[in-house]
Amino acid sequence: MSHVIYTPPDQVRSVAVLGTGSVGASWIALFLAHDLDVIAFDPSTQAAERVKAFVTDAWPALRELGRTGLESPPLERLSFAATPAEAARQADLIQENCPEHLDVKLALLAEVDAAAEPQKIILSSTGGIPPTAMQQACKHPERLVVLHPFNPTHLIPLVEVVGGEKTSQAVLDWAMEFARLLHKQPILLHAEASGHMTNRLQFALVREAVACLVEGIASAKDIDAAVRYGLGPRWALMGSLLTLHLAGGPGGMQGILDHTAKAIQEWWTPKITPVLTPEVIAKLVEAAQEVSKGEPVQDWVNWRDRGLVDVLKLQEKLGA
Repeated sequence: MSHVIYTPPDQVRSVAVLGTGSVGASWIALFLAHDLDVIAFDPSTQAAERVKAFVTDAWPALRELGRTGLESPPLERLSFAATPAEAARQADLIQENCPEHLDVKLALLAEVDAAAEPQKIILSSTGGIPPTAMQQACKHPERLVVLHPFNPTHLIPLVEVVGGEKTSQAVLDWAMEFARLLHKQPILLHAEASGHMTNRLQFALVREAVACLVEGIASAKDIDAAVRYGLGPRWALMGSLLTLHLAGGPGGMQGILDHTAKAIQEWWTPKITPVLTPEVIAKLVEAAQEVSKGEPVQDWVNWRDRGLVDVLKLQEKLGA
């Protein structure tokens, strides 16, 4: 493999965003807020209108977080290409958000990898496909790296950086630095896994929430309240491991495990593993109506995003 000099992260001026669904549109809002031009591609004829509306709605939160000083989004810096290859040729960086189907991703990546010069890095937003599986489509697999965001992408700081077997160390370092320039908090995963890592953590709790619902332990509202008012406030400040360490008092992690290891082992062993049968799905749909009070999803999204701004400002203030 020849040594390729990649465009430095702070010299990227334009990004090809391939796929403009909720994740792609959210990336576009963030890129525009950081003074980047966006060349987008999406097969939908309504994509441009939908993306512009999303960016406009997202802009106040980005302003309040200090990600941009512009009063309104610079939509003139957003354009749409006729093909993924055209977008890849025009931009300094390629960012992929197509559906989570390996065959779809392989076809798209083969097209853009052939069209883009080798110094252009390809970032994938995939939430679960290991990058090694996607690299088989590329003649330059060393430049493909996963940069997996979390909804809503333009607000939540975390991104997972995941390399495949052929991803170069230089590209991993590049992705970490580029994420930081976007005010992200990147974490580097040392191994590939289906769903990466954070989804694994998240859905362990989701599994238990569904199990509690199926077992009739509490109402849907109270199951969510346990997270919102019990676990959530702590988790906004620290993760599970530091939480456990502090629970041990002066003895820390060793102290808590000396006293409660047997109980902890019992608590974290699943009592049941719920199966998404039609009956369970119906119960979850009913639960969703209960916790959302039957109000429209978009109203809750707007409420969530307003609240996230305050939480993120507090996190930035506290640091650590």
